[in-house]
Amino acid sequence: MTTPRFTLRADVNGTWTGVERIRLDAGEVDGAIDAVRAFMRTTGTTIASWWLSELSTPSDVEERLLASGLRRIESDYLLDGLLLTRAPPPAQPGVKARPVASAAEFVAATEAQYEAFATPAEQRRDADALTEQYELHRTSDVDVHYAAWVDGRLAGCARAMFSSRGVFMAGGSTLPWARGRGAYRALVRARWDDAAARGTPALAVSAGSMSAPILLRLGFESVCRFRRIEDVLSSS
Repeated sequence: MTTPRFTLRADVNGTWTGVERIRLDAGEVDGAIDAVRAFMRTTGTTIASWWLSELSTPSDVEERLLASGLRRIESDYLLDGLLLTRAPPPAQPGVKARPVASAAEFVAATEAQYEAFATPAEQRRDADALTEQYELHRTSDVDVHYAAWVDGRLAGCARAMFSSRGVFMAGGSTLPWARGRGAYRALVRARWDDAAARGTPALAVSAGSMSAPILLRLGFESVCRFRRIEDVLSSS
């Protein structure tokens, strides 16, 4: 959903709402928070990420959000906006990545992502809920989930959101046992290949301290910086 004040995106009954392109007047911040929370209740999401940049308004929007009860997660606060417009290195031998092809693969990939990110138990969804999510989105050619296998063993997963200008990448993760073996690199290349096949050879991503060094080695360039502020919807 896009308005003059912001753009909102979420998976129905997922976890996350993204609040982007924030252009508020000074008197609109509290109303915007209420509107985002209403959107979260409608979509069934529980956590909102407010993505702030040097273009966000008003100039003290971060301070106003924090004063209204949103929070800063220091380990996931400063993120680089990275862009790739040339082909990254191919996958290494023994490593394969592609879109998930069944509910079982989607469940396994999501559970691997939970493990890789050490997702708290209260934020994890069970297999039935994940299967329902897969069935809801499996015919989409915009939002695509990927998995990577190292020597035939599920090693990592990622997500791609396709547009007319390229692909926004998210959720790239590798299980601890497979780190350093090329799964993350293969996931990047798989999404590049699919973007190029659609005639939109460009990848964009917001990257923290763990993924940014890998992506820079693969050819990404830093084009901006984000500050992420989080709002957790009360269950009461």
